[in-house]
Amino acid sequence: MDLRTRMRERLPKAGARWYEIRNQGGRATVRIYQEIGYWGITAEDFAAELQALTASEIEVQINSPGGDVFDGLAIYNALRAHPARVVTRVDGIAASAASIIAQAGDHRVMTQHSQMMIHEAWGVAVGPAQELRDFADLLDKQNDVLAQIYADRAASEDRPVAFFRDLMAQGDTYLTDVETVDHGLADEILVPDRKDAQPSTSALGADEIRALIADVLAEREPVVEPPAPPAGVPQDAAGVLLAAFTLEGVPS
Repeated sequence: MDLRTRMRERLPKAGARWYEIRNQGGRATVRIYQEIGYWGITAEDFAAELQALTASEIEVQINSPGGDVFDGLAIYNALRAHPARVVTRVDGIAASAASIIAQAGDHRVMTQHSQMMIHEAWGVAVGPAQELRDFADLLDKQNDVLAQIYADRAASEDRPVAFFRDLMAQGDTYLTDVETVDHGLADEILVPDRKDAQPSTSALGADEIRALIADVLAEREPVVEPPAPPAGVPQDAAGVLLAAFTLEGVPS
């Protein structure tokens, strides 16, 4: 049993799921919001569930730091091979292997202010010199594969494989939503519409408010109306006050 398999067996199973699939009628939603592959479920299980979907459209919502490159490639190919129309939508970050999954969409969307990060493949190797050299060759080969996917999906003479290979070699390259579209790694930027605030389900309507006010007023002590002034006494405030002084014997 290899090291990777032994490490997988020691990982906790509960809560390890890193994706969610919902099938609602003719449209399915796949949400990938955690690390891909190594620390969660395998791409094999993902592909099996994906194959069972009969929806005509699948939206893949992504917010992931990446993960296992081979699982990322397997998920990319599984999505590309599915007969449904696939829309990939980056909600926060599509980094590393997640950026490859984002390329699987027939239509690729960057939500406003989301980002994509690409870089060279990397890993950890232990062994004699020849094994380390072989591992370096393997990483170079993966870099070529990833750059080819970016170039294929960009489909631009200005963005060949060499362009992405150089971009990846610069380290962790973070692309804004605008830069991602400019590089051909997405088709559009989604700017969510602002919704008008809706009243709370516990809010009172106008009729209920009027009824409540009426109830409050009904519970108050009755207001004693003052006696009507004698005939000939002015009705305005100043006149009433003047009449009061006069009636008390204060000369006007």
